[in-house]
Amino acid sequence: MRISPLLLAPTLAALGACNPGAPETGTAAPAASPSPATAPAVSDTLNDPGSGADCAGKNLRISRDNTTLVINGECGEVTITASGGSLNFDKARAIVVEGSHYTVLNTDVDTVRVVGSDNTLNLTNARRIEVSGNNNKILSRETAEIQFSGNTNTLNTDGQPQVDDRGSGNRVI
Repeated sequence: MRISPLLLAPTLAALGACNPGAPETGTAAPAASPSPATAPAVSDTLNDPGSGADCAGKNLRISRDNTTLVINGECGEVTITASGGSLNFDKARAIVVEGSHYTVLNTDVDTVRVVGSDNTLNLTNARRIEVSGNNNKILSRETAEIQFSGNTNTLNTDGQPQVDDRGSGNRVI
């Protein structure tokens, strides 16, 4: 007995539908296009915002030289690669100053890292400060610990922080 291929095709298709793990044959269906309801990802970093912007818990990145900024709200990590400017904001998880000749005014921060040189930081509470740049001046009422690996840096504080000085000419007053 000979089976006609025209009769066999509908039977095979029906059997394939019963077994979802069976490999498919034939041409693949075109890929689905993205749904129009899908929103683009929102950045968790504010890049060079204008003065008066609100951090709203986001990270903040400043790269424009010679700008004066006042930022509202609580920030995540603040990274300053700019030189010759100033930033005033209340609270951050961390501050990283990579630029030079920059002034930072801040009330409360957990960790500060100063890589650049000739910066001035006026901080109320900075729990941990690391300074690898040179000629930086830092004022902080309360600091638990400071680590110097740069040279001729000064920390002026009310407390008695734990000091790790690997550079030269650094002072805690």
